[in-house]
Amino acid sequence: MITSIKLKNIASYKQERSLNTDKKINLVYGLNGTGKTTLSNFLKDKNKFNNCSITGGESSKILVYNQEFINENFYEKNDLKGVFTISESNVIAEENVKKAKAEIEKLNIKEKANKDELDKINGAQGKKKKKLSDVAETIWEIKTTFSGGDRILDYCLEGVKGSKDSLFNHIKSLIKSPIKPTKTTDDLKNEVSKIEGDEAVEISLLQKIELNGTEGIENKTIFDEVIVGNKDSAVANLIEKFQNSDWVKLGLNYIPLEIGEAENCPFCQQKTITKNLADEIKNYFDKTYEDKIDVLQGLKSKYQVIKKDVPSLDSFLVNDYANVKKIEIENLYTKLLTVLSQNMTAIENKIKLPSNKAVLQNSTQTLNGFNDIIEKINQEVTQHNEKIKNKKSVKDIIKKEFWEIIRWDYDVHISAYEKDLKDLEKEEKTINDALKKIKDDTAVQRDIIKVNQDKTINIEKAIESINYQLVLLGLHGFEIKPFEDKFYRIVRENESKPEFKSLSEGEKMIISFLYFVELCRGKESETEEIQNKIVVIDDPISSLSHNYIFNVAQLIKKEFFETSNYLQVFVLTHSMYFFHELCKIHNKKDKKLFRIVRSNDKSSLILEMSQDEIQNDYQAYWKILKDHEIGNAHDNILANAMRNILENFFGFIDNEKMKDSVQQLDSIKYGAFLRYIDRESHSDQTNICDVKEIEVSLFKEAFKQVFEESGNIKHYNKMMD
Repeated sequence: MITSIKLKNIASYKQERSLNTDKKINLVYGLNGTGKTTLSNFLKDKNKFNNCSITGGESSKILVYNQEFINENFYEKNDLKGVFTISESNVIAEENVKKAKAEIEKLNIKEKANKDELDKINGAQGKKKKKLSDVAETIWEIKTTFSGGDRILDYCLEGVKGSKDSLFNHIKSLIKSPIKPTKTTDDLKNEVSKIEGDEAVEISLLQKIELNGTEGIENKTIFDEVIVGNKDSAVANLIEKFQNSDWVKLGLNYIPLEIGEAENCPFCQQKTITKNLADEIKNYFDKTYEDKIDVLQGLKSKYQVIKKDVPSLDSFLVNDYANVKKIEIENLYTKLLTVLSQNMTAIENKIKLPSNKAVLQNSTQTLNGFNDIIEKINQEVTQHNEKIKNKKSVKDIIKKEFWEIIRWDYDVHISAYEKDLKDLEKEEKTINDALKKIKDDTAVQRDIIKVNQDKTINIEKAIESINYQLVLLGLHGFEIKPFEDKFYRIVRENESKPEFKSLSEGEKMIISFLYFVELCRGKESETEEIQNKIVVIDDPISSLSHNYIFNVAQLIKKEFFETSNYLQVFVLTHSMYFFHELCKIHNKKDKKLFRIVRSNDKSSLILEMSQDEIQNDYQAYWKILKDHEIGNAHDNILANAMRNILENFFGFIDNEKMKDSVQQLDSIKYGAFLRYIDRESHSDQTNICDVKEIEVSLFKEAFKQVFEESGNIKHYNKMMD
């Protein structure tokens, strides 16, 4: 059903005018020239009117009867198109078609509901767009974090930072690493800074510590020997018995070189040391003993030199790679010096106490541990220097590592989006499956329609119906007969070559309208699908007498108003009598009335009207005068209304009296009015369409004076009240 018609910038509709309705029956009254035909022409061919629109009625067929319909179907051809109607024998087929159409309507409702749900998923404001927008907004943090200004990793985003969608699509296309990357983006920043800018310089390798000879010293067997003196000495047994040769050796340092009768003993502090005893003690520590002590002293000196040549700790902490491992380096360095120091102490103790065994630690393992960390640092330094030499390839590797880190870090967002998308696609598939089933079910119903429509073709019934209506309307002397296969034509008695143009205007109007009625009842072709119909009828009685007007009104009410065969009906007319007849229907609640008028700016207005506002033609002409007073009537329509009022009023009471009253007017001042009243005959079709500009105030004065001169001013005042 059409619920709204909007007309703008076409013919007399200079501004947008609307006809809004919620009724099946819509009756529109308006004098000639107000804009009725423009309305019907628009409904006949909407594509010709760019600034006009219709709301509703999308799935219905609109059939329009107006002058253009007559021209298309009659004036240029003598052979009418065949009108195909439903045969009485095929009532069941028609019922099947109706049921199938009803089922299709239900399916269409289901289809629309499913498409609406689909639009909620895939539409511009759908769930997919929302999910994509949300995750893209989150991913956009990458751009704001790493791009712009002096951000050193900005180059990694080249080509994907132009839009949120491009960045999201790029990261989504990456394959997530199965293992979390060990590096961070801060690590990558440091790597890039080392190959670009002020820090991009080559670094010298660190020198390892070399302890040449330590292994030979630390493995000497002398440290495991018990070094004692000459066993042939008189004091040898005593010294060995008490195992205190080292103590005795130290005590010799306190015996004077020159000994008198007796000297104080450095051990017991008694006058027991004689020259002979001193010689025996010294004899105990013979050359063999001294040679071994000399060997120990030599080993001590060599070990001291080796220990002294160990580089300082600071000499190793000279670059960033070493400083990263500073604690480890310090620990290993301290451990090495501790071993060397402890070994030095052990050697010194051996010299002091030769008879004791000394155990030296193996420094090689500790040295290797330290040098291993230096080797690792040197490897990193070497890689650093190589990166500077091969900056482009290194930056490409860093870029790859950057996206591996980013892909891992943002996987939770991407995985959530992909899960949501998968759920929506599952929902979408369910809807599409439902739509496919609806489509298949609709195809089944259309097949039912097609099969049954093949049974509804019967041109003979259309011919019988038109000829029957011609007889009822009192039109004799011609009839409709079949022509060739699926056409029919008008045949007049005693004419071998009948022509439509040979008919009178009234006959043309009647036959064309009956043809239109049959067209509405049936189909224009065998293949046309039966569908909901909206009928528009524009002045089907413009050239008919009152008898025919009444009959046409009854035909319209019976065919279009009182049946359920049509979804909606619009009837437009300039005749108040015809309008009155159409208003006399039982179902008053399903009816809406409209009036089209011309305002002072020459544009058309569409006004709703109630049943109480309906008048006869004479009252309608007076209404035009009153509308003009408030700006709702056009000047030229005003003059035409004045002429019709005078002709009707004085034709009823006394034509001669009107002539006498008109002759009393000032012929110079009211010349235009007099010529219009005298020459513009209502029966002259050419003059009715001849639009002229008039001086409104003079016409109003002259019109009123006619009633004053004739003594009917009271009637004028009453009608203008």
